[in-house]
Amino acid sequence: MKTFYQILANTVLANVTNMTVWFAMIFFIYLETKSVTATSIVSGIYLVMTASLGIWFGSLVDHNKKKNVMILSGVISLIIYIIGFVIYISAPAETWKSPTSIILWIFVPLLLVGVIAGNIRSIAVPTLVTILIPEEARAKANGLTGTAFGIAFLICSAISGLLVGAGGMYYVLILGIAMMMLSILHIWFVEIPE
Repeated sequence: MKTFYQILANTVLANVTNMTVWFAMIFFIYLETKSVTATSIVSGIYLVMTASLGIWFGSLVDHNKKKNVMILSGVISLIIYIIGFVIYISAPAETWKSPTSIILWIFVPLLLVGVIAGNIRSIAVPTLVTILIPEEARAKANGLTGTAFGIAFLICSAISGLLVGAGGMYYVLILGIAMMMLSILHIWFVEIPE
């Protein structure tokens, strides 16, 4: 159970990070462009990407060690958040004001890929219940998994609004990079018997 609790804590950290970036991006785009259409397009891209990649992500989890795919998920997000941060600090402020900005529409799908890469972890964690937990305790473990995902979702909406209000995407991406590095480092040292 100790290993499972460590994985759940790590998952909360990673999910809060990814969902904070997602929520913050929606807030940021609306506040900067004042365009509901732009935020709708971003939400649509997120929905289509999530739906179209779900089966492939499931097959990745099925055919690889869960720890490896969780690390892969974190590394993809980390690399993308670093690239996004470089784009964000390099672009002039007026770049973000126009819903027709090419840099904006490179930045947004890029960050979406980083957020959606976190879905690999979200698929892997429930499968660890059957690997790590005896059958009689699986109902409780499944409940804890759902609770962990719910807590992450609850926390991120408040954090993302505060961060965007304080400094646009700057603090969001700094937090995303730092927390994803911490998540990867932590999961690296968790022993998962697979």
